[in-house]
Amino acid sequence: MNYTELEKTYIWISYIEDIGYKKQKMLLDLFDDPTILYKDTIRYKSHIIEIIGEKHYNQLIDLVEDKVIEKYIVNLENLGIKVVTLVSNNYPELLKNIDTPPLVLYCKGDISLLNKECISVVGTRRMTRYGSDVTKKFVTVLAKSGLVIVSGLADGIDTVSHKTALEVGGKTIAVLGSGVNHIYPANNTELAKNIVANGGLILSEYKPNTEPKAFHFPIRNRIIAGLSKGVLLCEATLNSGSMHTKQYALDYGRDLFVVPGRINDIYSAGCNAILRDLQGAMVLEPNDILKVYHKDFSTKNVEQPSVEVTITEQNILDIIGNDDVHIDEIMSKSKLDAKTLMTQLMRLQLKGLIKTSGGNIYSK
Repeated sequence: MNYTELEKTYIWISYIEDIGYKKQKMLLDLFDDPTILYKDTIRYKSHIIEIIGEKHYNQLIDLVEDKVIEKYIVNLENLGIKVVTLVSNNYPELLKNIDTPPLVLYCKGDISLLNKECISVVGTRRMTRYGSDVTKKFVTVLAKSGLVIVSGLADGIDTVSHKTALEVGGKTIAVLGSGVNHIYPANNTELAKNIVANGGLILSEYKPNTEPKAFHFPIRNRIIAGLSKGVLLCEATLNSGSMHTKQYALDYGRDLFVVPGRINDIYSAGCNAILRDLQGAMVLEPNDILKVYHKDFSTKNVEQPSVEVTITEQNILDIIGNDDVHIDEIMSKSKLDAKTLMTQLMRLQLKGLIKTSGGNIYSK
């Protein structure tokens, strides 16, 4: 990529991360043409020191005198990393209009996705089977409809969102709380590679080798919300980090879609509280979202062919519901003897309608 002098100036200012966004913007807003600072840093020394102090001024002047930024850009290109700055033509329009848009985005993958129609899918790291199932259900249809799935590459709902989008041939963007060369959590390193290899995108506002820090994640959530037309919250506790994303969505005027859960389930307590307070729209199926965006994509396109079941089998399926259920509970409620029940459970497994995770626990 060829970077303009203005883009290089933004990369230069953002290189010193501990200046802070407010001071970065004050520097860039000193002149109608911010490149003046980059081209003639010494001349405007007093102006710069007044805003960021002498220590940071010395860091900026060293970057200029040693041509660090030019070398830095070449190194990034060799690593397959592209930088999209706030003044780049391909900077996402939706993100540009939030209160604190990142000055730069370090990207690996297809940067054209930044300006495609996106929806963010977020939720708890410690998801239940219910959370996993509803996430797969929604993402399958949303991704197949052409929406780009945005999430944070965290464990739990984020991971399921990215993986499901890839599995159905959709596109996905992962927004990191670390640098793009320092994938966190480490167990998602392969997933990050697969996202890029399959036409997706990973990005961060932090320099590529930046290690994750706890305060990075709430801050990065503003990007997840800012990139998208809407945010889907699949499962969240009251203290879930995804509740930060919810607040950003409300602050930015994004559509907020929420999957409800049982009222006594702590893992859905955050979702249920949002619905109780009338902050988001309850969704029960993917088409509830697609209708908002005037998309016509029936779930029949992605559902498996129907499987015939007997009355007894259906009774067992109803008992299992969306939970993990022990065989003793199934036997008690179905009133079947052990031999008959085992036969029915085996038939349902062969039909692909239930599965067992060991310990005589069954689920759909």
